[in-house]
Amino acid sequence: MINRFSFENMLSFKEPQAFSLKASAKKERLFDDSQNYVENAKDVKTLTSAVLYGANASGKSNLIKAFLHFRNFIITGNQNLDSMEFVVPNFQLDSEKAKMPAQFEIDCFWKGKNYRYGFSVVSAGIEEEWLYVKERRESEVFYRKNQSFTIPAKHKILHELTSKKMVHSKAFLVTIGAQFNDAACAGFLEWVHHFNIISGIEDRSYKAYTVKRMKESSAFSKKVVELIKFADFGIEDISINSFQGQNIKLTVGDSSSVELEPSTVDDLMSKRFVMNSKGIPELKEFHFGLFESEGTQKFAHIAGPILDVLENGSVLVIDELDTKLHPELTERLVLLFHNKEMNPNHAQLIFTSHNTNLLDAKIFRRDQIFFVEKDAFGASNLYSLADFKKDGKSTRNDENIEQNYLKGKYGALPFLGDFDNRLNR
Repeated sequence: MINRFSFENMLSFKEPQAFSLKASAKKERLFDDSQNYVENAKDVKTLTSAVLYGANASGKSNLIKAFLHFRNFIITGNQNLDSMEFVVPNFQLDSEKAKMPAQFEIDCFWKGKNYRYGFSVVSAGIEEEWLYVKERRESEVFYRKNQSFTIPAKHKILHELTSKKMVHSKAFLVTIGAQFNDAACAGFLEWVHHFNIISGIEDRSYKAYTVKRMKESSAFSKKVVELIKFADFGIEDISINSFQGQNIKLTVGDSSSVELEPSTVDDLMSKRFVMNSKGIPELKEFHFGLFESEGTQKFAHIAGPILDVLENGSVLVIDELDTKLHPELTERLVLLFHNKEMNPNHAQLIFTSHNTNLLDAKIFRRDQIFFVEKDAFGASNLYSLADFKKDGKSTRNDENIEQNYLKGKYGALPFLGDFDNRLNR
């Protein structure tokens, strides 16, 4: 679970931003919010979900991309070290800021331990990097300033790696440490590899993963069907129909040709009750891609990643979760993560949305709702509803959040004044 993610000088975000998923001390009165957080440690309650709102081009997707760049730096940053420069998408609307490093830090909880890891990076290499781990109290694993390292004596593997100069200026010590079996580095890298970031718009690309998992495990296939039934599409069962694709011939030069072996294609099939000629209901099979709605197909395609994080207790970040989905269906997905029986391993969902129906004080706590807004200089800023104040007053725990958002009370709405003026000309 993510407790806090902070970053600076990344894409449209110029100043330091903090995305905190630690539950605030504020009380909610309209519903029992105990399902919306998990007590991971003493006096630390971590929220199981968060939603981000904002106008188009405000920076919502850039927050998701900040997560993605953070993860990809760590996973792929140690490849082709001598020839590669890091691609660092800094804030470009300020010439001085564009020359400065991008910085990230994440505070996360995984398998009984709290990790705090961060780094600052420029195209030429890593300027700073640090890792701390906490079971009872936080202790330093390493701190790095360029190629100077501070490492406590108990981390012998990291001492050996740095003393033998085995850490390149563009190589992340946490990744190398994990490869050489330093326990703290390996534990954190395991969490990183379970950190899932997907696009809700390109849902068809996840169909293959869902189908693969269903073919591998009948138990997983059963869970997909249960999830579909939970969404109440009227589907009784789902099966996989595998068939051979067509032969393909490629002509080489003037006369010779190469025939490619046909590949196996897997398709989903849904089963629904239909009335036969005698008025008796019986199951009939339908081709999923032809007969099911776009929303139903999307739900099935992303069922694999959703069930995966629910199984592993990991994090799922989705940009544009509600695309193609009915508002009630999006709500049901969120409530999966708020249900301790459906989410016993404390998985976490973070997503962007334009669906204001979710702005309901009976679904989300105020600290689970975030807004992104650009200022007059093109810089994005992130803030939560729990921290928002207007005229010195905080948001009440019983106010109509959706209505107030649409009225512009919390900001983060598109400015349509000029658009309206042009229409009225």
